[in-house]
Amino acid sequence: MLTDLRHAVRGLRKAPALSAVAIASLALGIGANVTAFSVAREMIFNDISAVQPGRLARIDTGVTYTRYQELRAAGVFQDLAFDSGFHDAVWQRTGRNEVVWVMDTSPNFFEVLRIHPAAGRLYTQHDEGFPVAVVSHGFWRKRLASDPAALGRTLQVNGRPYTVVGVLPPAYRSVMGHSVAPEIYAPARLDSQQRCRPFGRLRDGMTREQARQSLTGVAKEPPAVRPLSGFYFGQGGDDYRMFVFFLMLLGIAMILALIACSNVAGLLLARRAARFREMTIRQALGANRWQLARPLLGEALVLVACGAASGLALDAWLRSHLRYLRWPTAYNIPLEFHFESDHSLFLYALLTACAALLVCSPTGAVKPPSTRWNLRSGFVGLQVVLSMVLLTLGALFARSFLHVANLDVGFDAVHTVIAAVHPLPRAEHAWAWRQRLADAIRRVPGVEAVTSTDLLPLMGEVHDAPLRRAGEPVSAAREIYSMAEGEQYFRTLRIPILRGRDFEIADRDRNPTPAIINRTLALQLFPGADPVGQHLIRGREKEEVLEIIGIAADTKMRTLGEAATPAVYTPDYNGQFLIRVAGDPAQWVEPLRRALAASDPAPALDIRPLRDAVAGALFPMRMAAAFVTSIGGIGLVLALVGVYGSVSYAVSRRTREFGIRAALGATRARILWTALRDGALLLIAGSIAGLLLAISAIRPVVDLLPDGIDPWDPRLFAAAAVALIASGIAGAALPARRAAQVDCTAALREE
Repeated sequence: MLTDLRHAVRGLRKAPALSAVAIASLALGIGANVTAFSVAREMIFNDISAVQPGRLARIDTGVTYTRYQELRAAGVFQDLAFDSGFHDAVWQRTGRNEVVWVMDTSPNFFEVLRIHPAAGRLYTQHDEGFPVAVVSHGFWRKRLASDPAALGRTLQVNGRPYTVVGVLPPAYRSVMGHSVAPEIYAPARLDSQQRCRPFGRLRDGMTREQARQSLTGVAKEPPAVRPLSGFYFGQGGDDYRMFVFFLMLLGIAMILALIACSNVAGLLLARRAARFREMTIRQALGANRWQLARPLLGEALVLVACGAASGLALDAWLRSHLRYLRWPTAYNIPLEFHFESDHSLFLYALLTACAALLVCSPTGAVKPPSTRWNLRSGFVGLQVVLSMVLLTLGALFARSFLHVANLDVGFDAVHTVIAAVHPLPRAEHAWAWRQRLADAIRRVPGVEAVTSTDLLPLMGEVHDAPLRRAGEPVSAAREIYSMAEGEQYFRTLRIPILRGRDFEIADRDRNPTPAIINRTLALQLFPGADPVGQHLIRGREKEEVLEIIGIAADTKMRTLGEAATPAVYTPDYNGQFLIRVAGDPAQWVEPLRRALAASDPAPALDIRPLRDAVAGALFPMRMAAAFVTSIGGIGLVLALVGVYGSVSYAVSRRTREFGIRAALGATRARILWTALRDGALLLIAGSIAGLLLAISAIRPVVDLLPDGIDPWDPRLFAAAAVALIASGIAGAALPARRAAQVDCTAALREE
């Protein structure tokens, strides 16, 4: 076999074009496939960082700090911890401020996870009340320059000093999941009514359902208890959509690998046909089928080995660029992908290479090369079918991206600036402090309106609250988006008030609490009636009466792709300002910074255009469209190479036939069509079969598409088919032109 491999290397060196195309095809197919496997495994199948992560369970509802203490005292779990999500904060460095992402947790957070630090120590329940912090390994490496002296260093975050006591391990995966990587962890300072997200370690032998039933005596309704680690599909939502997307990504990468293998198989079949005379002589001398196949198998093995090695190099390069990303929202949410080059990855790469070798290896007995339909045509047809699937999916996601990019979000993000001020003062001083800053903002020339908000729109997170009409039973309550906004919020963001009025300063002291509902909620709760003046009840354990004072137009709140979603707004006044300005918001960032700093020199400031939030909201669909269309484009190129090679091979085998046709008076156009006909039929038949397969491929991904996109639009399928057939015929026309220009005398003499 070694002799066969040496001969194979020698033979392939004499055909550099074929070798280069084959190795490049396999490198793209195998590299993309292994990278997709790495990303899918990281996003879907890897556990959070914890000892026995399967024993950890999340109480699937936010609770107040008081309720958390009651749940912990109930003793259902071995121990119960919490996090309060993660939020942006301002790290005040010498001469500049930087936005960091902080997770506030219970002091026993790391004790429940049972993990160990890379350096220093992790805080424990004995650190309750102390300003200590643990930083992520990425933060320590990139922001603190991997300085060992960073332990014990004081970080000024939101105006408060925190002492760094430890560094998390490099491969730490946070409880947030989805590769979201908070940079600083600190013990939370919560009052009795602030909300948190509890999780705990189940007692030995206890199931999640048993834990849920055991909590019945603590809560009015037993809360859902779901796994903390991995994906949870009990309620669909983001986990389900992300699971489907990454499985789809892995599937289309496999399709690309199959296209690449079919391409190489076609090239090797053409090479085998060119060696037909040699193989016939070997067979006449007594060689059996295995001896005839060994040289061809050696060539396939060399090509697959080179392609797999190149594919692994491509995979390593891609993963190195994907390892540390920031989601470009208004605040650049950090993402960390801890790709592992372990035995399972190399086993997957080996299996992919073996599958490629199986597809590319020569089959069948030695037969005279056919000038029409043959196994090579079958491989080309397979490439066309699979390319049509990829093109259709790529067109669907590209159209989805263009759709959300041109959506009306329902508010004015173009002329609005965000100004987040930290830290907030004590409650008794908060109102006067907030009004002083708001007045300072209004005095800046060019400022047209000022309001405040608790959560920025399109940041991917909103608060839910149970809401029902007054007089309805508690069981009628439904989870509704619940936002807290400042005075003149709707006027500032230019959201139309359809009926009633906007919030005003006096609303902070009114009882019942004034509320504005959006059009969708008004239609759901009060069909055909006037909601203004009606009362709502928000909450279950602690009920709050709301009085509707207005109806606002619908806006995009959580994501760009969401359908119209019911929402309720109530007045609140905090230090995250939204400021409408005249002209380009970027030119007002520094004047606003100076005005706020002059009004209160102490706070940490973060000021930026609101349009950054909209740009960040496009990121998931932009990345999805980029991945799918890129793979579809590569698949199209590989299919075109296959079509070009097939027509070129057919033309080379039919030179004598074309010479005779020319001698008998056939026109160049007639010869051109004869040369193109088989390729065109392959393209048309493959496109039809591919469209039928694409319909089946689209069904599982319908939930990934934004609202307003019709996945069954015939124009989408027609565009993909026309693009594939037109580009395929254009590629086939090059060798077909050579057939039309053949010199009949020279062709007959050569034959």
